[in-house]
Amino acid sequence: MLSRKTMLITLLSILLSFCVAGQSQAQELCGFKTKQGGQFLDTPRFRQVSEFGGRAFLDMQSCLVWRLEIMAGKPALTLDEAMRECAHTGQGGPHGQMGWRLPELAELTSLDSEDWMKQRIEFDQFRIPPLIRTEAEFWTSTAWLGRPGSLAIVQFSGRTTVVRPVGLDTKASVWCVLGYPAHGLR
Repeated sequence: MLSRKTMLITLLSILLSFCVAGQSQAQELCGFKTKQGGQFLDTPRFRQVSEFGGRAFLDMQSCLVWRLEIMAGKPALTLDEAMRECAHTGQGGPHGQMGWRLPELAELTSLDSEDWMKQRIEFDQFRIPPLIRTEAEFWTSTAWLGRPGSLAIVQFSGRTTVVRPVGLDTKASVWCVLGYPAHGLR
């Protein structure tokens, strides 16, 4: 199993690849807008990455990598099955890219952004829940504090984003993330 240090090195290498590849072009790097000619640039928030077989994107606001293979519309899973699905992602011998996990509530809801509309053409084929407004409910790893034995789930419904507690015996969809848990998003 990969250590947190190895996971951090993997994420940093992804981020550095954006910096090195575009040194002549100023870029937004994980929430920090850069300038070119004294002007702040309006760069895309979400970027598909070539790592992970091209089946992931980097959120430049939170610095988290998200799977493009989203389990919405597929049979809902129990919490145990959902955690196993994320944990098994990236396994594959010495060159596997492990470290995928269920997102925290703040991480998943941070994806509900108007920025998707600016990038609809680029990501429409992947059926991103905040973009297509699905009724599927997604697991998070965040405990619902006022209700022992429950976790928060998120639903990107047609009108709004719904967050509510569910019991641990519930079934929901899975959307895996790679990165350290959020401790306050920028």
